[in-house]
Amino acid sequence: MNTVFARRLFALSFALICIGTSACQTDKHTMVEPKPGMTVVCRACYDEVTSVRDMVTHNDVNPNRVYSEHKCPCCRTDMSVYRENGVLMVKCGGCAPQGVACDKCLPPDGIAK
Repeated sequence: MNTVFARRLFALSFALICIGTSACQTDKHTMVEPKPGMTVVCRACYDEVTSVRDMVTHNDVNPNRVYSEHKCPCCRTDMSVYRENGVLMVKCGGCAPQGVACDKCLPPDGIAK
């Protein structure tokens, strides 16, 4: 009886390990197909864009301003949200290296807030 229990426990443990290690092998940047004119960014960049967009007032007359700069925890590169010539932009070395207008960003799961 102990041998059967030990074998089942081993099989269950092995299955859980296999499932756990394969679950981490997804690419966050290709979960959804980008629409024409839109850019898929990682969840961390999308969340930062959303929070800055909620914070920025439409009365901000400064056409060039940096609102947020930090290391993106997802891409592990520098990330910034800024206004350039009056347009709110995001730039991340991992998912938006050339910079993209914030209103042209899509989250990796395709569900915009």
